[in-house]
Amino acid sequence: MNEIPWQPWSDAAFERARRENRPVLLHIGATWCHWCHVMDVGTYPHPEVIRLARDRFVCIRVDTDHRPDINERYNQGGWPTCCILDADGEVLVGRLYMPAQELIPLLESTSTPGQRWVIGKAEPEVMPTAPVEVDAVWAQVKKGFDPWHGGFGELEKFPHTGTCEWILDRKQRGLDDAGMLDKTLDAMAAPGLYDPVDGAFFRYATRDDWQVPHYEKLLDDNARLLRLYARAGVHDEVVAGTATWLLRHLWTSEGLAGSMDASEEFYCRDDHELGPGGWGRAEGHPGVDRAVYAGWNGLAITALLRASARLGRPGLAGVARMAMAEVATLVDGEGAVSRLAGGARGLLDDQALVAEAAVACGAWTGDDAWLGLADRCLRWTEANLKLSSGYRDVVEGGVGAMRQARRPLLANAALGEAAWRLFALSGAEAHRAIAEHARDGALAEAVRYGFMAAPAAALAERMARRPVVAKCNGVTMRDALWNAPDPDLVVRLVTEGTPPGTALACSPSACARPSTSVAEVLQHAASLR
Repeated sequence: MNEIPWQPWSDAAFERARRENRPVLLHIGATWCHWCHVMDVGTYPHPEVIRLARDRFVCIRVDTDHRPDINERYNQGGWPTCCILDADGEVLVGRLYMPAQELIPLLESTSTPGQRWVIGKAEPEVMPTAPVEVDAVWAQVKKGFDPWHGGFGELEKFPHTGTCEWILDRKQRGLDDAGMLDKTLDAMAAPGLYDPVDGAFFRYATRDDWQVPHYEKLLDDNARLLRLYARAGVHDEVVAGTATWLLRHLWTSEGLAGSMDASEEFYCRDDHELGPGGWGRAEGHPGVDRAVYAGWNGLAITALLRASARLGRPGLAGVARMAMAEVATLVDGEGAVSRLAGGARGLLDDQALVAEAAVACGAWTGDDAWLGLADRCLRWTEANLKLSSGYRDVVEGGVGAMRQARRPLLANAALGEAAWRLFALSGAEAHRAIAEHARDGALAEAVRYGFMAAPAAALAERMARRPVVAKCNGVTMRDALWNAPDPDLVVRLVTEGTPPGTALACSPSACARPSTSVAEVLQHAASLR
């Protein structure tokens, strides 16, 4: 009787709330969240909080990394989120971190016997239908750029790697980016957001000059940044430091773990004993969330392949292939991806990122089995998550806000990228159709995203160009072409069809002659487009 009886999110929990006429206390947190730990230590153990929670509420606890779909609908603007719901899953009141003296009166006021709440049921979300023009998104990117410190947005600075990757696409195609990318990459690589002692990036900085970071390090953030820097071909020390950190701190026997905790005690500032770059360190390292998330591992797989080619370290590609083998165990025979072992099944983000990683592994190794895995993931998504435009984040059903379809731009853009690259390799019209449908959904959502709609515009620009595959007979040519400044070229290892040591550029309708020159292969690709 000395702790709150938390249960996972389930229909059964809400059925109990209805049966016993109780409201629901919903806590959404994260293993890496500092204030979540503070609330767990200082708020929930209070005897009166425990008494009220046990006697009057059905208590549900959600890890945002385990269930991003629930977080997307119920988060109140940060972590920890603490919501009081009715038995139908509608929000009565929502707050962020609260000490016990604030939570106790909230629990009392929302559970007093005879209390009647009058609330409006959430209306189904009306999805935009008109696609946003690519030029309009580019205008938002330029408007959101910080010319003094690099990056996008004001005050708190997040990496926004999707925006940076689109700028890199355009820069590599010869379009003027007004120096936005170089300034941003240089600023993020300096001590601040980047950890110069242990390597890898913190989640975000609290100042617009990229200083005073929040200390959590997440797999998905670092995977995206590793891929960005490896693609851009700059700051190789950051590429190496981030890849090494991933392997040193997050590798498990089942794949890459999800995150490292935010620990202000570890990342201490000691003006008398400063490490490189001015960072002090306490003994040991912060805790690691050992959960292996399928989609985040997918991001890491594509990033490690990029880093392997960039740094000439084949061992990184070997780790990526081992991680891909572990992720494959989370995909069932129909192609539905479990977010983690025993976890939620068929979330759009996981479907997209695992498919993208499988395509990358198939192209890197020349193994068609990985392309078959990507095909299964895409076909399951098409059969179960398709909307009239784009794809929803979860299958239909559930309670409260979970009944509402969401069409996330980033996941639709990632799904489109996976399907388009698979179409380039397979020539299957089904893959082209999925890419087009995901693109249309992402562009329709762009009106709500500002400069963060860049991945939708990047997909649209890529799909406006004819796909070209470079078939490489030999790993040296493959690695060289993975490093080549062509954002639209799909590079695949082959063992026949072109002489050893050469590459053959092919569009759906024609092939150029084999070549041993990277520059000539790129010229052939441009001509075929």
